[in-house]
Amino acid sequence: MIDGILTRELHAMSREDRVAVLLSGGVDSVSVAFAAHRLGKKITAYTFHLDGQPSYDSQKAENIAKHMGWDVCTVVVPIDNIERDFIRLAKEVYCEKKTHFECCFPFLYVYPQIKEHEVLSGWAADGYYGVSKKANIHYKHTKEKFDEFRKEYFMQNNRAGYVWHKRIAEEIHKKRFIAPYLDPAVASFFMNKDWYELNQPFQKHHVVEAFPEFEQIGGVKKHINLQLGSGIDKLFEREVLSNSRLNFNNRKRVMDVCRDWSAHYNEEQQSTLEDFFA
Repeated sequence: MIDGILTRELHAMSREDRVAVLLSGGVDSVSVAFAAHRLGKKITAYTFHLDGQPSYDSQKAENIAKHMGWDVCTVVVPIDNIERDFIRLAKEVYCEKKTHFECCFPFLYVYPQIKEHEVLSGWAADGYYGVSKKANIHYKHTKEKFDEFRKEYFMQNNRAGYVWHKRIAEEIHKKRFIAPYLDPAVASFFMNKDWYELNQPFQKHHVVEAFPEFEQIGGVKKHINLQLGSGIDKLFEREVLSNSRLNFNNRKRVMDVCRDWSAHYNEEQQSTLEDFFA
C-alpha cells in the first residue's frame, strides 16, 4: 500500500524524466528510488563519504545502484577545509543547530556534482517512526504521546533540518528538491499508526514489505543518523573544537560552537567574515 502511495505522489511531484536521488543504505532513500524506478525515470544515485573513510551508506548505495542499473556518483568529501566550510554553513546556509551544521556539511560538495534539475530524497521519513532515544523513552507508549512527539518533529523549523538542506539545494544550487515523505498522503499513512505498529515486528517493515525490490538488494541497515554513520560528528568534534577561530569562546561541545555562530549569522544580520574577525 505505502509503495503505491509513494509512487503516486512522486508521480504528481516530479516533472522530469531524469532525476537525481540522494541515496544511502537506508530504507527511506532506497524506497524513493524504487518509486522513481517504477515510474520509468532515468536515475543517477548520489552518495558520499568522507575522504579516506568509505562508509556503509556509500558502499551500499553503490551496490544498490549497480544492481538496479542506475548511474551512480560517489562524492568524496574533503576533510581539510573544515574552517571555511563551517563558516559557509553559518553565513550562507544560516545553520543554527549542531545537526544542521553536520547534516548539511557534506552537501556543500554533493550538490556541485549533481547534473539533474530534480533531486529526490527520503528526507524526514525517520520522524514518523520515533527512532530517537528521546522518543523511545518518553513518547512511544501511547499514541497520544507519540503524536505529540511527531507534531514537534514535523514543525516547519525541525523536520531533520529540511529548511536548511532545501536552502542548499534550491537557493544556492538552483535545484528542485523533492521529499515525498513530507507529502500529506504519505504523512496520513504513517500518522494513523502508533509506535508499535510502525516498529514491530521490525522497524520500517511496512515499506520494506511493500516494495519487493528490497528482496533483490539483500536488505538494508537499521536507521542510523547521517552524521553518525559517516563520521561527521567525530570530524567536527576533532576539527571544530580545536580551532580557536571557530571555537572563539573555548566551548567544550560542538553544539555550543554552533549556537555562537548562529547568533552572528542569521537572516536578519549577515556580517562578512572580515567584519566578524575584526
